[in-house]
This record gives sequence, structure tokens and C-alpha cells, in this order.
Amino acid sequence: MSKFHIDLVAALNMIGNVKTDGKANYGDYATLPTCLNKVKETLRNHNLAVMQLTYTEPDRVVTRLVHAEGEYIEDGGVPLLCENKANPQKMGSAITYARRYGLMALVGSAGTDEDDDGQAATPADELPPAKGHSLSHSNTLAPKPEPKPEGAVVENIEDTMGIRVPDDPWVAQQITGFARHKHLGEHNDWLSVNDGKMQTLTDADYTQVGNAWSARKQSLLNE
Repeated sequence: MSKFHIDLVAALNMIGNVKTDGKANYGDYATLPTCLNKVKETLRNHNLAVMQLTYTEPDRVVTRLVHAEGEYIEDGGVPLLCENKANPQKMGSAITYARRYGLMALVGSAGTDEDDDGQAATPADELPPAKGHSLSHSNTLAPKPEPKPEGAVVENIEDTMGIRVPDDPWVAQQITGFARHKHLGEHNDWLSVNDGKMQTLTDADYTQVGNAWSARKQSLLNE
């Protein structure tokens, strides 16, 4: 057995799973810097280094482990799946995602908790924001509130009228603006841009704007 294979086996046996340090819509995950730090720390002690190369036709990231004596091993590449390759931010997210998964797969490691951070490179209409809510791209409305006991005092007269004034004026502005969305791409882009703001809303506001977004999406699909 060559020195390369001896060092490679020794390194792979020492690389454990990586502690998750990032949060995404679908769960926790280990970020790329954390993965690289974990892997490089072991590789350098065994005369190994990691390289990650981007290729086209097809677009992919190839991860390679190189030995000091010149031998190397590499994977077949993780595809770069990106909704809009002309958008540098989205393309960068796709590359980061591919680098992280390619690296972890090649060295046989994984996050210590649930890991599903593919949303950064996933088309917006396939990616619901989480926050423990039910803003659904399949137009599923949020669960109805529990009915009030008979004879109970109604604390908010708006509830009896089926009309609700949002806690945040931004919500009403966005709901009104949905009508100006002329195509599905524009509507989906709104969700990508405003996901951060959505996470700051109260539960009631989140549900209200989410239902309005879903209703407009259905309207655009039917046009």
C-alpha cells in the first residue's frame, strides 16, 4: 500500500462528524467554514490537503484530496443547481452548498444534527419559509383558531367580522402590492427578498400575509 493510501485511511478514520452551527428553514446544518476547519485540521497532520474546483458542462464542484507525494482522489462532482445563474448571489449560494456537501461526502462526515440547507440554491416557489408557520406554496391555509366557548366575551370585534388590521403596517402594504405582481417569477422573487422580514412578524401577521401571497400565486397560475 502506498504512503498516500496509508495517510488517507488514517485521516478518514480520524475525521468525525461536524457540529452544526447554522440554522436554515428546514433545520440546523454545519456551515462551510466549520466543515473546512474540521477537515483541514486532520488532513494537514497526514500530508493531505483539500481542493475544490468548479467545472462547466455540466456545472459542478469537484472535491479533491491531494497527498504531498502527488497522488489524489476526487469525487464525480456535486451539480450546481441554481435558479438564476446570472445572479452572482444565488450562484454563490449554489457553489457554497455544493462545496459543503461534496466535502462531507468525500471524507465520510455529516452534521451532528438534522441537515437540510439546500434552500439557498432552491427555486423560490419550492421553498417555504419556516419559522414554525404554515406559509405554503401549495396554497394551504393556516389552521383556523380554536372556536371560542359559547357565551365567551369577544376580545377583538375584528374577529367577528372576518377582517383584521395587521400589527405591522408593512403587511397591509405588501398585501396590496401583490395585485401588481404580473408574473409568477416576480411573485416568487418577493418571497426570497422578504423572507428575513417575514421572520420578524407576529404569528397573526405572518399568517395573514402568507395566505394573501398564496392566494395571489394561485391567481397567477390560473392566468
